[in-house]
Amino acid sequence: MPTAAEPTAPRQPSAPLWRNLSFTLMWTSTAASGFGDRMIMLAALALLGGLAQGTTDSTAIQASTQVFFFLPYILFSLPAGWLADHLPRKWLLLTCDEMRGLILLLSFFAIAQATGPADIADNQHWKVYLALLAIGSFASIFNPTRNAIIPQIVPTRQLQSGNAVILVINVVASMVGIVIGGRIINVDEATSVRTGLMMGALFYLISGTFFAFLRPTRTAVVKDAQPRSLWQAAIYVSKHRRVISLIALGVLVWASAAAVSSGILGVVKSHHGLEQNELMWAYTQINATLGIGLLAGAVIVVFVNTRKESSALSLSSLAAVGICLLLFVLVPWMPMTYAAAFGIGLFGNIVIINVLTLLQSVTPNYMRGRVMGINSMVNTIFSVMTYFAIWRLPSADTNIIYALYALGGLLILVGSIGLFLYLSHGPMPNRTANMIYRLDRLFCLVWHRLEIVGRHHVPNSGPVILAANHTTALDPFIMQAGTRRTVRWVMLTQYRFRLAWPIWRAIEPIALDRNGGDISKLRQVVDALKQGEMVGLFPEGGLQRSQRELGPMEPGIGMIAKRSGATIVPVWIHGTPLCDSMIRHLLQPSRSTVIFGESYKPGPKDDPKQITDDLRSRLLALAKQTT
Repeated sequence: MPTAAEPTAPRQPSAPLWRNLSFTLMWTSTAASGFGDRMIMLAALALLGGLAQGTTDSTAIQASTQVFFFLPYILFSLPAGWLADHLPRKWLLLTCDEMRGLILLLSFFAIAQATGPADIADNQHWKVYLALLAIGSFASIFNPTRNAIIPQIVPTRQLQSGNAVILVINVVASMVGIVIGGRIINVDEATSVRTGLMMGALFYLISGTFFAFLRPTRTAVVKDAQPRSLWQAAIYVSKHRRVISLIALGVLVWASAAAVSSGILGVVKSHHGLEQNELMWAYTQINATLGIGLLAGAVIVVFVNTRKESSALSLSSLAAVGICLLLFVLVPWMPMTYAAAFGIGLFGNIVIINVLTLLQSVTPNYMRGRVMGINSMVNTIFSVMTYFAIWRLPSADTNIIYALYALGGLLILVGSIGLFLYLSHGPMPNRTANMIYRLDRLFCLVWHRLEIVGRHHVPNSGPVILAANHTTALDPFIMQAGTRRTVRWVMLTQYRFRLAWPIWRAIEPIALDRNGGDISKLRQVVDALKQGEMVGLFPEGGLQRSQRELGPMEPGIGMIAKRSGATIVPVWIHGTPLCDSMIRHLLQPSRSTVIFGESYKPGPKDDPKQITDDLRSRLLALAKQTT
């Protein structure tokens, strides 16, 4: 009898993020940067008269601040990506924050003698725009560098959670910054602007030093594959369709964010008739509500915690953003305005985090900085174009509402079509089967925290028997989620419920009858294997209801394997809900694991009993890996 092969062990869990010192330093410094950015934005809005009595186009003034802040991203994102791949990334981050702090200090001293209202003369507006350009220049270097270094301080399995936490902290800091800034900055007092600028400068200068203590991991350099120029990085992007798709999705999200952030003032003025400090208060509170939504979205992503099948979550969230945006501009009722702002933030951040995580995951470290630079540049081009169009839009406070109508409809359309195309395409043979497969994976990976071990042991073609222990009604879902091939399940006729007929039609299971006729049905199993299909079997013939011990095995598995000449893959399942109810098997959350053992073919002289005994020993060997 062949010896049971040594199985692949499940991966050991990574240390929690809160014990990662470099990660802690990263999010604290990022939080300070977000706070500083909000201070300069509110100060600029007040200095330019965007909240002054009688201002007719607050929306246009707000958009102009964004144009000058983000314009450097177009110029410097690609060079910033090149720098992030050729210079120590932590020192680039430190330099960017320190320089932004110094610029705010210079701005503070520039208006040190100002008195009276916060807004300045029109012929002095260029100074504000120059300060925004300077701060935006260093921000354009900071962002792609930060996105490139995160995978060096966070393990791959925690990358999605790490991105979510950093964005959460950034959102919280921005939210705190905009609320505090709204309290500090008074449109009637220039001194209040100085206070805001000094506070922002101190946050930049103090927290920026934290980057000096980062300890990013070193990665192997792929000398033959490493591109030396931005042009070669652009070629890399052009040859990878998935990277292009992710960047395109990011473009849509960030251009939409530009329109929404600029449109808040116009919506509030048009729907609620607020001005001056009342307008400032409503503007900051709606932004804070949107920020709380961003925080909730990040929490959901942390709960989901899977990069696999996150495309479905991203596309459905994109459509949800469109629905919330339409509610935001269609319903002139303040509670709905706040609720819609929360929804925009929640679903928008789900899209942002998933797109960023996927882009980081599919890009090799040696060019990640340049790809992030390209991504940042392309996103910013469309964002700045959006801001510029709103800035130059006649009667922007009114017309922005019509633009947001169209944008909401576009997001719903793109999200819905994209979700349908994603769900209906995949490794399965037909559209319905692909939809079932995608939804099954999303359900298992999220609700049951499924960990898949040894998937490479499953042959990509040819007749295969997946022979597993049987713990719950969830087992077939878990096993199908772990492989990209269609599994023809062998099941009992009594469990082929009529309500699930679309599923049976898509996966075509082979149903056995306990009361007789099994021999003829087993011939169907053998025939399916001889046609090169993969068949899923549970040799125990029953569930392990009260305890997780391998029960006696039915002899039919040995006969099927011998007659079909199929390859056998032993499979061990554990961590599934320990209960009697089949409904609870599916609906009770769990941390399930499926282990695919090394594939093998029984010896030509082995009889069915030897094959069955050998399989049992292999399954028991897999079980030892879970103890």
